[in-house]
Order: sequence, then C-alpha cells, then structure tokens
Amino acid sequence: MEEVNDVLDIGRDDKLYGEVITLADSSADGTFLLHHFLSFFINNNRPVCFVSLSQSFGHHKSVCQKLGTNLTQSIDSEILKFIDGLKIFGGRFLDICGDDTRDSPSDSLQGLYETIKENCKDLFDKHGIPPVVIVDSLNILLNIGHQSKQISAFVQYLCHLNSSSKLDARGTVVVFVSSGEDSSDGEASLLWKSLVHMSSVDVYVSGLDSGYCKDVHGKIEVNRRNCLKRKPSKSMQFKVNDKSVTFFASGMSRAVLG
Repeated sequence: MEEVNDVLDIGRDDKLYGEVITLADSSADGTFLLHHFLSFFINNNRPVCFVSLSQSFGHHKSVCQKLGTNLTQSIDSEILKFIDGLKIFGGRFLDICGDDTRDSPSDSLQGLYETIKENCKDLFDKHGIPPVVIVDSLNILLNIGHQSKQISAFVQYLCHLNSSSKLDARGTVVVFVSSGEDSSDGEASLLWKSLVHMSSVDVYVSGLDSGYCKDVHGKIEVNRRNCLKRKPSKSMQFKVNDKSVTFFASGMSRAVLG
C-alpha cells in the first residue's frame, strides 16, 4: 500500500535496517499497519520471523492475500518463519485458568525468545542478512500474566538479537500493542510508553475525538527520533478500505467537506 508508505515516510525499497518500530492502537483498529509491514518486508526480500500471539495463520494469510502477498509461498521459499503463539501459550492459559503454577511467566517468555532466536538464525544462515522480527500482539502476554516490565525486557532482547557489531547491517523489530489509553488498563499503558521510549519510530492509531464516523475511521500519528532526513512527526486521518487505506489531512475528508 503506497499510501501507507507515504504517511510513514518510507521509500518502496527501504530496508529499515536497525529500526525498532512500535505500532499501537486505542479505540480504533490499527492492525492494517501490521499487515502492511509484513507484506512490505517480504516484498522487499527481507527475511521475516513473524510471531502471531492473537490470530491464526489463516487470518494473516487471508488479509495479506488482499495486499498481494502469499504467506504460504513465502514460507515455502523460506523467507518467512511463522511462529504460532496461540499454540505456544495455549497451555499456559489453561494452567492459569486451572490455578496450575508449574511454569512461571518468565520461563515461558524465555522459551519464546529462544524459539525466535533459533528461527532468526535459520533465516540469517539462509539469506545472509539480519531478519525482521514482527510480534503481534504483546497484549496477549499481559493477559496471561506477564508484567509490562517483563515484556519490555523481552522486546529489548529482541532488539539486541541481530545487532552484533560483526554484522554489516542490523535486524529490524516491529511490535504491535493496544496502548490502553482509552481504558483503565494501566499495565498496557505502561508497556506502550516503555516501548515508545526504546523505539526509533512509533505509530499510534486512535479513534476520532468526536466519536464514530463511517467515512473516517480514525487518526494516525507518526513520530520519529534521531532522524535528520525524514519528518520527525506527522498526523493524518484515515479510512480503511477492503484492499487499501485512504489518508487525508484532519477535517479534509470528502464526507466532511461535501
């Protein structure tokens, strides 16, 4: 989706080596950004380790198909590693419901990290460049008992996973979280603020202050740090269509002007 790239100030061929990108939403659905980045990196021949904690492979496959990206083919060509977090943490969720505390949250996070590390090594050995790690959605880790500080530490480990000084380029990390800014979920808000602090780019999707509108689905804010060549911040309104997203300056939607 070229429209999304324009708003994010990303070129079609950008590799985004070394970037840490936080995607967050609140009272509006920002998952279109997640699928945009997944398709963007695969189409740019960047190997991707995708960790899905909230949706099945079939869901992501269906959405990306609309964007022109075949995830099954990407797995077959070994440019994509898909980690099904629903399966990994399903047992942990059942343990919590049954008051079984045999495994601590820290142990399960360590196990997830080791799985990601192994998959990233396979991608690097295959393609010779540091892969992209994409995680959706970190709120699931909160829901099964992890604290925000534990998840922040987990993300920091991911950031250092492919940042060795021996490499010509650094890996990329993209994480998605619902910020909790529109609720009483203090842990989600703390997690989001911690992620923003360690990010080079953060993108925040939220609902309109005026409430629901069928022609304007929300607003998007992009903030960059330590960037000399790109705009440090940008704010737009948007409408999500079946296969694309339409952006416009605040108050400039045709529905408002017409």
